[in-house]
Amino acid sequence: VNLTCVAVGAPMPYVKWMAGEVELTKDEEMPVGRNVLELTNIRQSTNYTCVAISSLGMIEATAQVSVK
Repeated sequence: VNLTCVAVGAPMPYVKWMAGEVELTKDEEMPVGRNVLELTNIRQSTNYTCVAISSLGMIEATAQVSVK
């Protein structure tokens, strides 16, 4: 499963993925504007949070991945 997060603004924000309090994107590898989280071997339902950060502040959006 690929989760894509896109954020735009001026200045363009950095985008990272988190699972709970765990950062899934390393600070030194944080892309600008768009970040794709590739999930493999998913065994349990989890919420993933996309965080966009710029000098203007921070905003979050949560994606829920449900295993049936």
